Formats: sequence, structure tokens, C-alpha cells
Amino acid sequence: MTMWHLYTFYQSFLLFLICYLLDNDSLKKMPSKQIFLAVILCVCSAISGIFLGIYGALFMLMSIYFINVQRNKNWVRSLGVTSNASILLIISDHLTSTLGMLLGRGDSNFFLFSNQMHYGIFFGILTMTLAVLVSSIVIYFRINKQIDLLNNTIFIFVNFFILITYYCNIFLVSFLGNTPDLIRMNFFFFLLYLCLSIMAFSFYYRTMKAKVEMIKKESDYQALMEYTESMENQYKEVRKFRHDFQNILNSLDDYVLSEDFSGLKNYYLDEIKPTSEEITDMNFKLTELQNMKQREIKSVLALKLMTAQNAEIEVDLEVKEVIEDIPLDAIVLVRALGILLDNAIEALEELSIGKLTVAVFKNKQEIQFIIQNDCKDHMPSIQQLKKEGFSTKGENRGLGLSNVKEMLTKYPDVVLKTTIKDQLFTQQLIITRSDL
Repeated sequence: MTMWHLYTFYQSFLLFLICYLLDNDSLKKMPSKQIFLAVILCVCSAISGIFLGIYGALFMLMSIYFINVQRNKNWVRSLGVTSNASILLIISDHLTSTLGMLLGRGDSNFFLFSNQMHYGIFFGILTMTLAVLVSSIVIYFRINKQIDLLNNTIFIFVNFFILITYYCNIFLVSFLGNTPDLIRMNFFFFLLYLCLSIMAFSFYYRTMKAKVEMIKKESDYQALMEYTESMENQYKEVRKFRHDFQNILNSLDDYVLSEDFSGLKNYYLDEIKPTSEEITDMNFKLTELQNMKQREIKSVLALKLMTAQNAEIEVDLEVKEVIEDIPLDAIVLVRALGILLDNAIEALEELSIGKLTVAVFKNKQEIQFIIQNDCKDHMPSIQQLKKEGFSTKGENRGLGLSNVKEMLTKYPDVVLKTTIKDQLFTQQLIITRSDL
């Protein structure tokens, strides 16, 4: 009986580890409070078996669900994480039993009390291997397909239904008699439901893929329109420069024809040279945007920087390396950069002085977008700036930073660092490559 209680505790703790892995993509930085709470509830789950018998499994599931809700504050996501982890545990348990029978050459006593430790070790290794594999699949769909399985309501409730059906069959088998044939039939129906859910998800995935592609095309079209608008503005500036240049050349005729070189020198120093410097200052090196190969990002950078130029804001742009294949949903990145750049431009317009600096760097592990602008002497704290509704410009006008924060919470490989130092407000958007 003691060994059975230890095994129940072991199963409960494995379920907790799987849930944490699926919910956080990694077992690193697991809070000690979470581990302590999990151990307490797993012990309670093992003890509940004394009074509830096989129905103690319900207490185990509810305990792990409570831990998940306490961690991520989302009851629907927690339901999905708990259901998926439980299904993994069930599959692993049956696979371990099947492999044990095969290794024991049909000896049904192969995994009795004397070999329970062997069973537990193999069961734990197989369970965590499957959990890592499923976690990798979830990460792949979230990053490359823009489908978050753990937040998908249909996927969550289908798996929850499968889990409930399985345990109903278990309880029915326990009531009618725990015979090997009934257990095998129960597992057969479990696999059947699982296959049906995979087929349903496959259909749903194809539908979502078409929807995502349509949204992507709309985003590309909008980005192209904005980029075209920015190019048209540049063309207007070039035409204006040609007109001004022609006027400058015409103004030199009289000095040259009359051989008034002293007057020509004064005219150059007083009129032409300052104009040349002004034109140079207005050119904020948009040519460096040619290194940005992702069209949507190039478009939003060009549009916002030209907006700053038209507002007579000094702009410094640096994109030294070729940037392509940014591992983040383009729509999310465009929205985030647009908000951050709009905030910087508005702050500089209000300040009437200062410079906007935009830089993009990359290395093997990450890509960084840095947006920096001059700011006031006394700025609110960063925590206040990120609160929904807070704004230095008035009530209910500060939704930008809170929106960025909300968008990026769905992407654990993306970090937004905000610093205020020496009257410089700096936003550092770091996108880590999770495939490395």
C-alpha cells in the first residue's frame, strides 16, 4: 500500500512538471513556491487515495489545475494545459505497460512490486520525453504558424472532453469489474477519441492557416501602400530639391557674368552653404533601410522616420547588418514598432528639441530594435507608463505601452526593456531565436 501511495505522489508530481513545461516552454527558473505547493498537493493526492480509492484521481487533477490557475491566472488556458498533460501521462502509462509486457515476454508479473522502481524510472523518462516533444510542437505552431494551441478554445475543450470520457470509462470499468479486456477496450476508445480530435484539429488548422495567410496578404498590401506613400513623399522632396537647385544656379549667373567673385564668395557662405547643410541634415540616411529585407518592417520604419523628418525632428538611423527572417509575427512587430515610434515622435514634438535614434542590431542569438528619444527632466516611473490608461498627455491617452506589453506577453522569446537615464527614454525590443 505504501508503494502505491508513493507511485500516486510520483504520478502527480510528473503531471505538475508536464504542466509547467507546456505552460512555460522550459523547466528553468521554476519558482520555489510553486515546487513547495506542488509537493503539498501531490502528498494530499496520494493520501486521498486511502479514502477515495480510484476516484482520488479527480482530486489529483483538480489540485494540478489549481496550481496552473495560480500560476498563469487564466482558467481556460489552465484547463487546456491540465488536459493535455493528463493525456500525455495516460499515453505514457499505457506505453510503459505495453513495453514492459513485451520486454517481459508476456510475463504479466514483470512489473509487480519487486520491479515497481524499474517501471517508475522508465515511465518517468518516457513521460518527460513525450512532454518535451509536445512542448516543441506547441512552440513551433506558435512561432511559425501563429497558432497558440494552449490558448485555442476549441483545442482545449476537445482535449478536456477526451479526458473526461476516458475517466468516465475508467470509473465505469471499476464499477463493472476491472478485467483486462475492459481496460484494453477503454484504452482503445481513448485512442479512437484522440485520433478523432487530431483529425478535427487538422481541419481546424487548415482553416486557420488560410485565415492567417489572408491576414498576412492584407498586412503586406497595407505595408506596400504605406511604403509607396513614403516613396512618393521622397520623390516630392527630390522634385523640390531640383527646383531649389535650379533657382540657386540661376542666382549665380549675375555674379559669374559680372566677375564679382568676392560677392559670389559671400553669397556662397551666407546662402548656399547653410542651405546645403540643411538639405544634408534632412537626409536621415534612409539608404540604410535597404539592409532591412522584411518589407513590412521596412515600410513602418520609413513611414515613421519620414513623419519625424517632416516634423523637423533630428533623426539618426542605423541598420548596419542585413536583417531578414525576424522570428516574430510581422503584424505584431509592426504594431509594436509603430506604437513605440509614435510615442517617441509625440514626445519630441512636445519637447520641441531633441533627437530620435533608431537602431537595429543582430547576432546569432537575437535581433534588437532600439528606439531612443530625448525626454523631460521629471518622467513618471516605468511601471506607471505601462499601466493601461496612463498618459503624460492626459487621461485615457496612454493605451500605447500597455497594448505593447499585452501583445508581447504571448511571446516568451520577446522582451521589451524600458530605461530612463540622463533625459533619454530608451525602448529596447529584444527578439531571441528559440530555434538555437
